[in-house]
Amino acid sequence: MIAAVVRRVAYERRVDVGLIVDDVAIEPCAAVLEVSDGGVCSGEWGPWLPGFVREAMQPADRQRRLGVHHTPPQVVGDILDLLERTTGPIAAHTSVLDPAVGGGAFLLAVAERMSGDRVGIVKNLWAVDIDPIALAAAHSSLSLWAGVPVPSDRFVLGDFLASSTSERLPDRVDLVVGNPPFLSQLRGPTARGADARAALRARWPDVGGYVDDAGAFLLAGAERVSARGAMVLVQPDSVLASSDAAPVRARLQAGAPIRGLWVDAERSFAASVDTVAIVSAPGKPGPVQVGWVEAAEPTAASWGHLLADARGLPVIEAPNAGATLGSIANVTAGFRDQYYGLVDAVVDDAAGDHPLITVGLIDPLRNRWGVVPARFAKQRFQHPSVDLDRVDPGIANWIQARLVPKVLVASQTKVIEAIVDEVGCTVPSVPVVSVEPGPEAPSLWHVAALLTSPFATTLAVLDAAGTALSADAIRVSAARLARLPLPLDRDAWDKAAVAARRGDVDECGRAILGAHGLDHRSDVLEFWQARRPSSFR
Repeated sequence: MIAAVVRRVAYERRVDVGLIVDDVAIEPCAAVLEVSDGGVCSGEWGPWLPGFVREAMQPADRQRRLGVHHTPPQVVGDILDLLERTTGPIAAHTSVLDPAVGGGAFLLAVAERMSGDRVGIVKNLWAVDIDPIALAAAHSSLSLWAGVPVPSDRFVLGDFLASSTSERLPDRVDLVVGNPPFLSQLRGPTARGADARAALRARWPDVGGYVDDAGAFLLAGAERVSARGAMVLVQPDSVLASSDAAPVRARLQAGAPIRGLWVDAERSFAASVDTVAIVSAPGKPGPVQVGWVEAAEPTAASWGHLLADARGLPVIEAPNAGATLGSIANVTAGFRDQYYGLVDAVVDDAAGDHPLITVGLIDPLRNRWGVVPARFAKQRFQHPSVDLDRVDPGIANWIQARLVPKVLVASQTKVIEAIVDEVGCTVPSVPVVSVEPGPEAPSLWHVAALLTSPFATTLAVLDAAGTALSADAIRVSAARLARLPLPLDRDAWDKAAVAARRGDVDECGRAILGAHGLDHRSDVLEFWQARRPSSFR
């Protein structure tokens, strides 16, 4: 079987191959392709063949379950180019570790950039993987590149995050590189077991149980980088801004701050995940090289503006001090319990006293309840209303607390979209956010105007980059909205509130920009206008 796969892959990659293959059994670290005196592969792609073969042999369900996705050689080259622009030539490093080596793409590319005796170079390369076939492929690739079978003692079978594996590796290396598995902890077979979660909590107590395995690899890799070393690892772009990854960002900034960011604009991997690569190195934090552009030093709270720089989005900065929306309003959203507690209480009633507002019924300053149908709990309603007598008793108090004058905000939209409930009769459906002004707030319409603005949307895009279900959507959370700064120019804010009351979205947006001293930023206004629903452009 292996021979057939090798021949097919070699034909597709235009590699000349002579095979010496053990097709019966493959022991950990045994070469898939053995090296004869004359070598078995010719041409520059020859040493890359074992990795391509491993990729071709991976079933799709196994790739998803283990987070295994082969890194294309061109992508590896681009990432290493950024590493060298950011931290200096790879040739300056001697010892290199790939903590999830896969087919060996990163180690092979690193080796090709180093000068000196090839056998000596590969003796300073370390590889770790939980898959013996991966180690075999990486070992074969580097043997083919060196021209002789290389020792296998530095190809370690095991989980890089496990202490039993760490004990078999050097305490410090000059360079950590690779593409660790992306294993979401929110669902399905990729979630960790109880023992693995406990081990990670013991190692990094502040790191939550839902952080992706790729983020844990960042922390473990940073701990192994020498004082003058560097690290570059591929990551899901959610690591830049998600709340679960905040402790990862904070720890990196304290020990091996981010120095560079590569953004995959082509979705080069088979996984349906937007990816980045993070370059980090010990020392003081500073500016970040994003592709060919230098971006400002990020905070641990969010690295979202780095992604914005890479994608050409406008960047604005929120004031470091001053009042926020959370200081004048209660900002809250329901969760699973509130959702299921409403399932049996929603009826189709045009005369209902308590309309249910879903995300799809919210447009900028326009409530579409009764105008368009809504879906809730897999049912379609023209006039979804809540019968309070049928609400689950467990959420009755939560419902009563929402029956106040408020502003309702949609989530997973391209711009922040808000409507006003002056009477206080509507019930927000999860994940709608309810903003309930207190006595310090000027008015509901002031709050709605602040939210319905290019200022609020642009900050949200920068803050939440990489956390939405869609790369082009904003995942609006109550916590993020609560951090929204209030305008300093009250007269301009008053004008925005008047515009919001009459439904003039454009004038509202311009006035809020002026209220924040950003009326000169036409790029921010145009960015916001282009993202709005087509009926508002």
